[in-house]
Amino acid sequence: GATMAQLALRWILMSDAVTCAIPGAKTPAQAVDNVTAGDLPPLDDEAMATVRDVYDRLIRPHV
Repeated sequence: GATMAQLALRWILMSDAVTCAIPGAKTPAQAVDNVTAGDLPPLDDEAMATVRDVYDRLIRPHV
């Protein structure tokens, strides 16, 4: 299974508006997780919509 951070990074990488993601890491394990997030299969439409909804409701107002 993937970590929440990997899924979030995969979601970001699938966005048409994103050309490059620069994730942070405090530990070597986090760096490995970041690198391998790009190897995850694409998220399906339902997952993309669910994450988009959470982003729009909880994060977008603060950006």
